[in-house]
Amino acid sequence: MFTTDESFRGGGEKICDCCGNPSQRTWTMVERDGRPYAVYFAACYDHGHERESWIDVVFGTWGEGDEYDDHLTFGCRFGPVVNSPLPAATAVDAAFVAPDGPLYGEKLSRTAALAHPRIADFWQVVDFVVECDPLVHEHHYGHRPQS
Repeated sequence: MFTTDESFRGGGEKICDCCGNPSQRTWTMVERDGRPYAVYFAACYDHGHERESWIDVVFGTWGEGDEYDDHLTFGCRFGPVVNSPLPAATAVDAAFVAPDGPLYGEKLSRTAALAHPRIADFWQVVDFVVECDPLVHEHHYGHRPQS
């Protein structure tokens, strides 16, 4: 069972480079069975005709010093897709707009992510984020998630 560490939650606003509209950002630690499991970063964009979120999930060892050797980052875009009335998640190159650094560890390409043994773990965290993160959920569904 996933939960979030709200003491770790952050966020902010940034102006989109492509359209000049503000984007909202959020991040926090995901815990599994009460233990640190992953960190996610989500950026929610409203380009007028479509709403989308870009979500990066970082897996690795947490809370044991500054060791990042095992960190691994997956990325996805959540939003409108062809031939569907509902938004969907699509794997993308991970954290491609974020600067390289030890926190992200190995940033997986879309191709590498889809073939990686932890892809199912990634999709579970993405489902949790879309369902439970207040900003991401409201951005796509127009209301806060139900508790």
